[in-house]
Order: sequence, then structure tokens, then C-alpha cells
Amino acid sequence: MRRKISIALLSFTVFVGWIDPATDKNEEGRQHYDEGEYDEAISKFTDAQLHLPESDSLNFNIANTHYKVGKLPEAEKSYKGILDSKDVTLKAKANYNMGNTMFKQGKLNEALDFYKKAIKLTEKESDVNGDEIKGVREDAKYNYEFVQKKMEEMKEEQQEREEKEEQDKQDKQDQEKQDDQKQGEEQEEKQEEKDPDQQEQQQEKEQEEQDKGNKGKQENEPPPENEKSPSQPYEKKEMTKEEAERILDALRQSERSARDMQEKEEESTPFMIEKNW
Repeated sequence: MRRKISIALLSFTVFVGWIDPATDKNEEGRQHYDEGEYDEAISKFTDAQLHLPESDSLNFNIANTHYKVGKLPEAEKSYKGILDSKDVTLKAKANYNMGNTMFKQGKLNEALDFYKKAIKLTEKESDVNGDEIKGVREDAKYNYEFVQKKMEEMKEEQQEREEKEEQDKQDKQDQEKQDDQKQGEEQEEKQEEKDPDQQEQQQEKEQEEQDKGNKGKQENEPPPENEKSPSQPYEKKEMTKEEAERILDALRQSERSARDMQEKEEESTPFMIEKNW
């Protein structure tokens, strides 16, 4: 991918005669940098700063070296020191490299802001340092678009991840529901596979409990209105004297009537004479 989050090293090599020690140290630092000897490069750039403590170019070279070894907070600090440089080209490059530093730290919105500043600076100075400033502008635009697209992709990935998590959650709930249903069916099957005697005992027990419940219910219910009350036991009553005398008189009268009737029958019977032919 062309110029993907690139970083350029800028060093100034032209110094006036009385600061030649700084020029030498700076040049030595550049050589170590080009050879990948970043610790030695930092040491030389720092020594050069002792002679030129206000040099924006040395701060820029030190920042680039920190960036190369992954010391991003240190690089960020060094770049910030030259964001207000009077050298517009160096200032544009510092903003561009700050954008790269923010990107590597995951600060995408900040990265976009620095790329945008680099683009504006290079547009204002389009006639100064021609090809160099044009290259910075093209790289800044490319990285700006790259980070924008990256943010959109991250947003889509986040949305897809949230949707997947929600779907996984729903699938888990559905699976748990199916497992519970399956477990219930297995328990019912095991219950049906019980020994017949056990089933019969269970049924008898359930029937007894049901009968007890019905009996208790019947005892608590009032008898139906149309149901006859059980017949009462016979109670022997005491006979009064008057009742006894009436009964005796009735017996005597009945006996007398029977005797009179018998006598009348005897009187009316004809006398039978036996003939002797």
C-alpha cells in the first residue's frame, strides 16, 4: 500500500562555522540512524543539542528516532516542541509525523486532526520547496483517507460484533430452552419405564389420597334436602290405667258377643231323628 502511514526523517546539515560541533554530531546521528543504530543516533543528536538547544531540526531528528524504536510518548513530546516552528516545511512535516504517532497509539481522531493541519500548511506553501512540500501534502492526504476508512471499518466491525454477541446470546437462550425441554421429555420417558408394580403402587397411593380427599369433602358437605332422615328407633310407651280398662272392657264385650252368638246357633239346630226302615 503506497505511503501507508509513512514517516520521513528530516535533518539540517548546513550550519554556520561557529556551530560546526553541532553539525558534526548531527551528521553522525544521521549516519547511525540510516544504519538502524537508533540508540547511537539519539546519543549524537542529544550531544548536538548541547550546542544548539533551540534547534527545531535536532528536535525533529530526535522525535523521528524515538518513533523508529517505538517510544511513541517520547516522540510525541519532541514533535510538539516544533509544531510552532517558523519553518513552515518542517512544521508541516512535524504535524504529519504527529498524525502517524497518534495513529500508532490508537488515537485516530487526533491523527486525522494532525493530517488535516499538515494538508493546510502544504497548500499555503505550495510554491515553497516545490516537490518536497508536495510530497508531504500527498502523503498527508493519503493517510487522512486511510485513517477515515479504517475508522469506518472499525465501526462496522464493532456493529457486527455487537450483532453477533446479541445473536449468540439469543442462540444460547434457545439452546437452554431446548435442553430443558429435552430433559423434561427424558424424565417422562424414565417415568413410563418404571416397573409395573411400582406404577400400580403409585396409582393405588394416588387413588387413596383422592378417596381421602373425597371423603373429607363429603363429611364437610350438608346432606341433600331431598334425602330422607334415617328412621328413628321405636320407643315403648307406658300404658295408662284408663287405656287398660278400655282394652279389658273391649275384650269382655267381644267375648260376650261371641258366647251369645254360639248359643243362638245351638238353639236353631234341628233335632235329627234316625229312622229304622
